[in-house]
Amino acid sequence: MGIFSETLSSRSMSRSIILNAGIPRDAVTATLSSSDDPSQKSMKDTSNLIRVPAADLEQIYISDPIAFNSVNKAVQAIMGASYELDEEGKDYYKKFFANIGNIGEDLTTNEIFNTNFQYGLIYGKCFTELVYNKNDTKIVDLSLMDPKRTDYARNAEHKIVRDKFGKPVGYTQKVPAGYDTRGKSDEVPAEYKGMISLESNQIFLLPKRVFHFKLYTIGDRDEPIGILEPAYKSIVRKQNIEEAQANSIYSRGTYPVIAYVGDAEHESTPQDIEATLDNLIKLKHDRYLAFQHWIKVEPLEVKQSDIVDTTIKSLITNQVSASGIPMSFATSEGGAANKHTLANQQQFFEYTLKDIVERFIASFTKYVLKRINETNKVGYIPTIKWGDIKAEDITDKVKRIIECVKASIYRPDEVHDFIKNLEGI
Repeated sequence: MGIFSETLSSRSMSRSIILNAGIPRDAVTATLSSSDDPSQKSMKDTSNLIRVPAADLEQIYISDPIAFNSVNKAVQAIMGASYELDEEGKDYYKKFFANIGNIGEDLTTNEIFNTNFQYGLIYGKCFTELVYNKNDTKIVDLSLMDPKRTDYARNAEHKIVRDKFGKPVGYTQKVPAGYDTRGKSDEVPAEYKGMISLESNQIFLLPKRVFHFKLYTIGDRDEPIGILEPAYKSIVRKQNIEEAQANSIYSRGTYPVIAYVGDAEHESTPQDIEATLDNLIKLKHDRYLAFQHWIKVEPLEVKQSDIVDTTIKSLITNQVSASGIPMSFATSEGGAANKHTLANQQQFFEYTLKDIVERFIASFTKYVLKRINETNKVGYIPTIKWGDIKAEDITDKVKRIIECVKASIYRPDEVHDFIKNLEGI
């Protein structure tokens, strides 16, 4: 019996993906190589820890759906709680924040907080510049700083230059090519002029001009960590497997079709095989074909290995675990967890966000509001009151409040305005 098969799809060239522990510069399409593996590079730092460059973390944020969604959902939950200044300091600081962006870049107070939380989660750090007047006697504005372009002032060995108290003597910021740096850079203190290494496109900023928030820290607390870096290798491996899988599908297309020509009573000839092949090729265009009863046509099923799906699920679990965000929130799907488990996950998620907000507000108060108070001689440091961070549904929250009213925990008049505001009435 003659047997032949014909693949009814176009072939596409698939790229080679090396699945190892290497970290590529391009997390989506690059083939991993030893030159891109941080383990092959010597870090010019005292910690000897392998760190992921900020640009690579940004690439993960914009190219990986779960990373993108995890960061955004956390920021949305934080900003959704809203905030306000206490009454005593409200007038001066409310006016100050209302005028943000009038001198520096176009900004609003919400953008200051929103972007700083976003940067903190992505890079583990965020920077805000305190903009002074020409005489350096008053803080007149705030401006966001790109974490990829901002760093401690370092020496030629890439070590942080510190003062006698062990604090960084300042920061550097990379500026676009052709940018006029005259009057933009602070004078490096005399005792550190020969120590700080500045590139031609960098300016030096004194510590008083920079608010530097660090999300999670280790060791000497100089190099913070966000929620993407611990899962970076898992994300890269997941993306590489997904690309290899997609290439496999592209090249395979639909299942190949195989025809068995002839049977025990009909001996196939080369002409029979050729004619059958010609008919099968027409399947790309024709919907109906007829064959002799002794020609059997069927698809050749190519089974996909279960290890691919299992591995991707494991890598996603690693990624979600590093973010501290419930799987259902990070992937925007309910998952198999029961309601009680989801409620517990949601509660811990809220604890995580509350901790981030409390630490950020403490730093913002000390290094921004306190400096404004001292420099501008306001006479008062306001308190930022952040709202209750709850990821629960509004309907569930209202039901819970009503149950509390029925149990005489609250009076109706106590919760009346709150529920109206909650419902947007």
